[in-house]
Amino acid sequence: MTDWLLIWRTPIVRTGCLLLFVLMLLSFQTGEAIAEESGGTLVLNSNAAVKNYELAQAAFTANSVGIRAKINLGDSSVDIDQVKKQIRQVNPDVIYAIGSKAYLLAHEIAEDKKIIFSSVLNWQRLPMSENSYGVSNELSPGMQLMTYRYLFSAVKKIGVIYSERYNKEWLSGAIETAEDVGMEIISTPIAESAELMPALEKLLPEVDVLWLISDPVVLASQESVLEIFSESAAMKKPVIAYAEIFSTLGATLVISADISTMGLQAASLARELLEHKKVLQPVVDPAGSYIMLNMKKVKEYGLDLNNEALGSVNQIIE
Repeated sequence: MTDWLLIWRTPIVRTGCLLLFVLMLLSFQTGEAIAEESGGTLVLNSNAAVKNYELAQAAFTANSVGIRAKINLGDSSVDIDQVKKQIRQVNPDVIYAIGSKAYLLAHEIAEDKKIIFSSVLNWQRLPMSENSYGVSNELSPGMQLMTYRYLFSAVKKIGVIYSERYNKEWLSGAIETAEDVGMEIISTPIAESAELMPALEKLLPEVDVLWLISDPVVLASQESVLEIFSESAAMKKPVIAYAEIFSTLGATLVISADISTMGLQAASLARELLEHKKVLQPVVDPAGSYIMLNMKKVKEYGLDLNNEALGSVNQIIE
């Protein structure tokens, strides 16, 4: 023991041991940094030039830490093979995919990673795995129907035109929910946009209002949208819709999901996954909504409006 103390007191030996300790510590910290760089979150955006996609990414970024990379698939110079290579190099723990294109690419090349999606039309048609999570693009049918009933108690029959390819599952849930709140959904399926006008002419006389839902077959073009509003106006049927743009075309009521809130929800999901917490509900409904009411149309169609419900409306168009 005495010999060891004498050796330790030798300046050269003591200095060498200290240097070795420092090198070991630096090596450990460097290893941690490398491991940290290979984790975190990667943001994959189908097209950052799309306003809603941009809003979702901005909200997610503002409420997240550990974002390792952001990739915009909408950039014309993007090479998919290079994107795949970059994703593998970053090797994130979580991928936030904005839009269908981003989700499908992430699912194809990184199915073993936790993937969170948002801004996806009818997510039920996506290929899903145990690593798939997300925020639904559509507000729950129950929330929307309760709002309709609250504002317009006399509304009983709601018409919906839809395609089974995109909205079969959604419609089944909506029909069940409508029954629970004392309303009835009368639906007409179409397989292609050419069937839209005949479907409108048949459906509108049977319903109190037309419920316009997000469906790429029904809303196949600008002409299709204009036909819907023109025919509805001609038959004096109110249109209730899901996006602000429809208020400029004559929708009586618009209930839209708040995009920034969806990005915030996705950030919350990412934090839970990065912290290895158990996520009880992999796909959640949008938490925020924005309600617009067109009073001109309410008066034009002579709708019986519950004035006490106006406090729930965010914007009234006079």
